[in-house]
Amino acid sequence: MPAQPGILLLGLAIACPLNAAGLHVSPGGDDAGPGTAQAPWRTLQHAADLARAGDTVFVHAGTYRESVLITRGGTADARIEFAAVADGKVVLDGTDPVAGKWSKHGGDIYSVETAGPVLQVFVGEQQQTWARWPNRNPADPWDRSTWASAGIGSRYGRLVDPQLAATGVDWAGATAVLNVAHQFRTWTRPVATFEAAASALTYARDLQPITNYADKEAEWEDDRYYLAGKLEALDAPGEWFFDSAASRLYFWAPGGGDPGRLPVAVKRRALGVELRDVAGVTIRGFRFVGCTFLVRGHDNVVADCELISPVHAFHMSEPGTEQPGDVTEVTGDGNAVLRCAITGANTTGLAVHGRRNLVEDCLVADSCWDGSLAFPSVALEHPGDDPREGNTLRHCTVSRSGNTLVRHSGPGTVIEYCHIHDGGLVAKDVALVQTGSPRTAGSIVRYNWVHGCRPYIFAGGLTGGLGIRGDDQTRRLTVHHNVVWDCDRDGIIVKGDFNEVHHNTVFAIGAASFSGNALSLHTETEPTKPWQNSKTPLLAVQNEHTRACNNALTSLTGDRVGTPYPDRPGVERNLLSPPPGDELVRWLEDAVRFDFRPRAGSPLIDAGKALPGFNDSFAGAAPDVGAYENGIAPWRAGRRAGPGMTP
Repeated sequence: MPAQPGILLLGLAIACPLNAAGLHVSPGGDDAGPGTAQAPWRTLQHAADLARAGDTVFVHAGTYRESVLITRGGTADARIEFAAVADGKVVLDGTDPVAGKWSKHGGDIYSVETAGPVLQVFVGEQQQTWARWPNRNPADPWDRSTWASAGIGSRYGRLVDPQLAATGVDWAGATAVLNVAHQFRTWTRPVATFEAAASALTYARDLQPITNYADKEAEWEDDRYYLAGKLEALDAPGEWFFDSAASRLYFWAPGGGDPGRLPVAVKRRALGVELRDVAGVTIRGFRFVGCTFLVRGHDNVVADCELISPVHAFHMSEPGTEQPGDVTEVTGDGNAVLRCAITGANTTGLAVHGRRNLVEDCLVADSCWDGSLAFPSVALEHPGDDPREGNTLRHCTVSRSGNTLVRHSGPGTVIEYCHIHDGGLVAKDVALVQTGSPRTAGSIVRYNWVHGCRPYIFAGGLTGGLGIRGDDQTRRLTVHHNVVWDCDRDGIIVKGDFNEVHHNTVFAIGAASFSGNALSLHTETEPTKPWQNSKTPLLAVQNEHTRACNNALTSLTGDRVGTPYPDRPGVERNLLSPPPGDELVRWLEDAVRFDFRPRAGSPLIDAGKALPGFNDSFAGAAPDVGAYENGIAPWRAGRRAGPGMTP
């Protein structure tokens, strides 16, 4: 599918020459000067205030500690562009160095007086850890052993853990990070009371939406959590604590010793660049550290940028607590994010709201540290009703998340040629690509590699890792030509009706306790759930009109527990091999090296049926079964160019 016209070409401009005509900014410049290459301005904000349609602002190498607000845009024929010059890195830094003399507090912990609030602490570009118990593993942020476990007697609002008393800390007033109940959402709540004798703590019973879990028992006895926000929790290198009442920062520097010998900085600015209700602006080539961009408007472009630890939230879904204002977000119509790398956001990596927006050739990695479904790595939302105006995620790599990697809502979303892998690293009941509801109609998930979803096991032994998911009340979702593997429950699961599921290859699904469902098309009556769309009648039989053809699978089932799917017209030419799929893998060229074409002599070759619009071009007597066609050059998924890659 071709790129949206007029967008991709903007991002392909070559690096700017040092003495190009236009407006120039340099850390050594002066805002009182003319803004030429020989006498550049000092600040980006000064350039943003003066730039007019058709201007290019050339930004020279250096570090800019400012939050730039852009309120004047360009036109379709005369854009305003802010472009990094090819004389080194242009860094937009949300931090300020810590000034003052550090004094020894005890052991390797030092302190310094500094103004608050302190939202993050960095050593260079490396983000440090808010002091917590149990300690975070700096070598592996997804180490599940660094979460504490609730024990017998835990209930909604009361958490019991024999290890609490052993810490010797009074946890009253601390912040509890709670991955509880269904465990696909996480909340933060203040610890209301701490009972050392009972080794228990309490928190407000206001977690929304807990729904039907509040009156259950076992669901609260396998919860996971950690505690933060106490000086007593500072007991490991890389941890810090800020005493807001005393305006004092405490820090155990990596390697120990006086932090004054290191480039310690604290976050002061959430945004490096904000586009506020403008059109026709391009931002290109910047490196954001400890800050991010916010785009509101239409026909804007952010290209070739790198974002390192761009956002951080201390509080999630916590009533009465101000939520973080820093989010990497694009809101509006016809905007594009091209060839960017976004890593280390503890909440969402990139959120897109609006119509006809494009995200292409981007990397989004290491997001959603605390495992809440509220913070997918990439969120795509189309608020309208016209499927022709959906958003597109194309040729991106989205990886390593505590929960869902890509969540899309609204009609007409297209997710194609993406490499989406390793999600659900904290939570349970997780899909790597997630959607649902009747509003997903017209959305397409195609030509993707999706793999690596093995959350830890539910109480009772039920697994919860899914690849591509059309959840409750899904209508008219199309899923075709995807390769899905290494998930412990479902490779592809589609509920609802009038869906199209064709030419997918699914293998290595299941766990020791459950063989898994390669393709699950639910057939039971649609259940009543509190969050469902009340305007759409519930179906007595799901997927009655869904078509599923030419899929290479290890199983085809009608529910989550593995009941074989009933034979009926429209579900045909699906070639099954026994789970876990070793035989199916032998039918492929080289799955280890991502070559999923049918091997010569494979039963997949010429075993499919013609499906207009899905397999109009094929090499043999009939279409092959699965995501690839023997004899035709294979497509590849993932980003093709961007920061850290050779175009």
